[in-house]
Amino acid sequence: MTAPITATAPSSAAVGNIPAARSSAPGGAMGKNEFMRLLITQMTHQDPLNPQDSAAMAAQLAQFSALEQMTNINTTLQDQAAANAALAGAVNNSSAVALLGKTVTVISDQIAGGAAGTTSVAADVPAGGGHLSVRIMDANGVTLRTKDLGTVGGGRTAADIGELTRALPAGTYTVAFDLATGTAAVTHPSAFVTATLDGVRFGTNGAIVTSGSLSFPIGAIVSVR
Repeated sequence: MTAPITATAPSSAAVGNIPAARSSAPGGAMGKNEFMRLLITQMTHQDPLNPQDSAAMAAQLAQFSALEQMTNINTTLQDQAAANAALAGAVNNSSAVALLGKTVTVISDQIAGGAAGTTSVAADVPAGGGHLSVRIMDANGVTLRTKDLGTVGGGRTAADIGELTRALPAGTYTVAFDLATGTAAVTHPSAFVTATLDGVRFGTNGAIVTSGSLSFPIGAIVSVR
């Protein structure tokens, strides 16, 4: 008499060459190892005289193949992103060193005072223009110096503030523009500072260029001369 066929439970350590899953995938999602273990366990416990439908088995194998391909693609994309970030950082660092000694225009409201203070700033005036003035403030926002630039048209307007900054103690200050239009509304165009770069430092957020006591991210530079 033929002995009945009984299923043998797979080892908890491993099934075939598939290592035991020590933890589930993040968020409770099924990783490819968990999926393969589940598939092999199902095949091991099925009735050999009434096996699983072949179409369902083919679909399961296709799902496993797609899962593995997506995992490989995701890994490749992550590696490429890391390589691109490293390359961009190296290019920025190299560019920052090449800027030493150059005079640049930077989007910033920080200026320096004293004998070696900032001498030139600019503002982008909207089309239609208006009456423009510039203010220099201390760290507490108190206005220390002002200069009336008169009526200006639209476009970038430069302002010489050397006589204002030289009269201040050495240090870092803030500059702001006030634009009065025909409707009596006052706006504050963005400030652009001109400075000669004398240093560079590298941090986790990229290269930082310096001019005396002032520091600017390299991405804030809009022109070099």
